[in-house]
Amino acid sequence: MTFFLKNRGFTLIELIVALGLFSIIMVITTGSFVRFLKTERQALSFVSVNNNLGAAIEQMAKEIRTGKNFCANGQSCQSPSVLSFVNSKGAAVTYCLENGTVKRSAGQDCSSGQGITGSKVSVGYLNFIVSNNGNYPPRITISISANPNNESASIYTANLQTTVSSRQLGG
Repeated sequence: MTFFLKNRGFTLIELIVALGLFSIIMVITTGSFVRFLKTERQALSFVSVNNNLGAAIEQMAKEIRTGKNFCANGQSCQSPSVLSFVNSKGAAVTYCLENGTVKRSAGQDCSSGQGITGSKVSVGYLNFIVSNNGNYPPRITISISANPNNESASIYTANLQTTVSSRQLGG
């Protein structure tokens, strides 16, 4: 009688090695995927901040462009983060920074104003520089800096600046 041993199948060592390699590959793949999702969330937050600040600056610029009597009839502004003027409809308007939000108010009191930046954005810096030369229309430089409210993307800060020239001479 002859017995034939056929070695079909895997030994325990081969199975453990294959399972170990598969586990390592899965851990690396999962880690890469999680990192990708985190990076994507941060990028979306940063794009949201840029869009939000761009819209706020554009709103301020449109109203400043047709405004006059900047900083309460030519006097110095209350602070660099507050701009008061009279808009094209003859109404007093004030833009200011309060509690991380850029606000627009009808009148001089900005605390009762309406926020023009979103809740997902924390504005840390807002500065207005009024350059008023009697021979030329006034120029207002707006500088703004903000970051996302979520902790994972808060290390990114967006800084925007623009200069707007009023269409009103001597305003």
